[in-house]
Amino acid sequence: MKVGKHTAFMIDFVSDFADGKISRDHFELDYSGYVIEHFPMMERENVLLARKFASTIDDTVEYAQANDISDDDFRIAVNNALCDILGVDEPDLL
Repeated sequence: MKVGKHTAFMIDFVSDFADGKISRDHFELDYSGYVIEHFPMMERENVLLARKFASTIDDTVEYAQANDISDDDFRIAVNNALCDILGVDEPDLL
């Protein structure tokens, strides 16, 4: 799938968290700012993909914050959302 630079940035950032390259604290501190900065350009690059990002990854982040799930479950949920947006068939199971 070809994506624009802002979409690629956000997917890479989320992927780094899902892969354990950054901590949950780091992810949560930067995520909202990156969405504010990059999401409007993501919509210009591909509105359907931006909406899918919002309905998968962003919804997962909001759910995790509202329900105070564990770090491991949060990482798995974000990975599953990332698999969904990228069309990967076998996400991790909770």
